[in-house]
Amino acid sequence: MQSEKIEILRKRHYREFDIYFFFKDAEQGILRYREDEFLGPENKIEQVRSRLTLIGQTIEDRFPQEVLLSRSRYMAAATQSPRFYREYFKPQIEKVIEKDRIRFLVRYEGFEFFINIDEITKPHIGYFLEVKSRTWSRQDAELKSTLVTQLINFLGGDLSETTSDDYIEMVK
Repeated sequence: MQSEKIEILRKRHYREFDIYFFFKDAEQGILRYREDEFLGPENKIEQVRSRLTLIGQTIEDRFPQEVLLSRSRYMAAATQSPRFYREYFKPQIEKVIEKDRIRFLVRYEGFEFFINIDEITKPHIGYFLEVKSRTWSRQDAELKSTLVTQLINFLGGDLSETTSDDYIEMVK
C-alpha cells in the first residue's frame, strides 16, 4: 500500500469476537456484541474493548459497482457480559463470527477510507478485503462508491469477486 496515491493515517491489528443477536421481530434489527483485542507488534494483547452495535435491517441502496449503502449503525460501550445481554434481550437466534483484522485508515483522492484485511476464523470462510467509508449524502455516497471500486482495483482486488454482503449474511 506504499504509494503516493494513498496516505496511511493509521494501522491497527485486532482480533474481533462477535455475537449477533437476532430477534423474532426483524424490524428490531440485529444487536451485535463485539469484543476487540488490540494487538501490539508481537501479537500481544495491549487493550480490550467491548461494544454493542444496533444494526438496522434496511439496506438503503446498492450501487452498480457492488458497493452497499446501508443504514446507520448505533454503537455504545458494552458494560455487561454477553450472558447479561442474552438474558435481558432474549434473542431468538445467535450467530458467532471471529476474525483477525488488520485495519488501515487511509486518505485516497482526498477522502478517508477504512481498509480491512480480514481472516474469518469462525466459521472459517477465508480472507476478505473490505473497504468502508462514512457518507453524508446521496451525492457523497455515489462519489465514494466509485472511489471504493478504484481503491479495490489499486489494491489488486478482483472486482468480479466482490460482494456487498456483510459477514453475517455470509454465515447465515
